[in-house]
Amino acid sequence: MRLIEEYPHLMSQIPLFETTPHWTVTELTRYLRQVLESDSSLQDVWVQGEISNFSRPSSGHIYFTLKDSGSSLRCVVWKTDASRLRLALQDGIAVEAHGAISVYEVGGQYQLYVNLIKPVGEGVLFQEFLRLKDVS
Repeated sequence: MRLIEEYPHLMSQIPLFETTPHWTVTELTRYLRQVLESDSSLQDVWVQGEISNFSRPSSGHIYFTLKDSGSSLRCVVWKTDASRLRLALQDGIAVEAHGAISVYEVGGQYQLYVNLIKPVGEGVLFQEFLRLKDVS
């Protein structure tokens, strides 16, 4: 009782019975993936942004990040969809990417699984980069 008398605030912080679920990282990440994948509005989305961190490893998949002035979104194009793309992708171009949002469980990151890409033009961030490069 002496502990309670000295630290009365502890009684309001420690529940006698646990009422909230306990998750492992894997369980929580898998649950979040299922939540995202069950939302039909997130399974048929177009997202506009500028390509950065473009990579096409020997696997044939394509990885990049879509960015705008406030956020970034990791994207993956699987090899089968990548082989159908007619647009030459590279850092700095603005695109609209179509696909589905999910979570890559191993990395615990949400990302867009892209199946179509349309050009929008040269990205604003890339134009600003070129402008700053010319000034220096």
